[in-house]
Amino acid sequence: MAAQPLSQIPDGSDVFLDANILIHALNGQSGQCYRLLERCSREEVTGICLFEVVNEATHRFMLAEALAKKLIPKASSGELEKRPDVVKQLTAYWQQTQRILSLNLLLLPTNESIVRAAQAERQSAGLLTNDSMIVSCMRDFGINAVAANDQAFPRMANITVYRPDDLP
Repeated sequence: MAAQPLSQIPDGSDVFLDANILIHALNGQSGQCYRLLERCSREEVTGICLFEVVNEATHRFMLAEALAKKLIPKASSGELEKRPDVVKQLTAYWQQTQRILSLNLLLLPTNESIVRAAQAERQSAGLLTNDSMIVSCMRDFGINAVAANDQAFPRMANITVYRPDDLP
């Protein structure tokens, strides 16, 4: 099923937010993603995430900050892992994470059944780990809509996908 624009998420909806929505919103790359987070803050839409999604966004904010400050040559975990002195200098990534935590989002923990069910999602749809965890969690909690900017979710059965259309 084709993705629909983020602006078409109906008021009162429960929608799972992928990490890329948080990143595009808070990095100023997508006005649509930012407006969605505003709608979540006003409780027009219930934005839902796994704590793992917040961790993924934190990691990507950290890499982007180190790269922007030219402290590493490429956005690579390996580059940062070799440079704890660089990690100690980074602060902006944590401010972005605090912004996520201050939003009116429902943050869900994972449990063993979600982790086990994620394997079935990987096997049946060829999803990568983080996306399979999201789908498994959505199915476990009965959430039928996801906001994301990637190709994995549109091929999932019984999931409505909302995507920003103000990104390249």
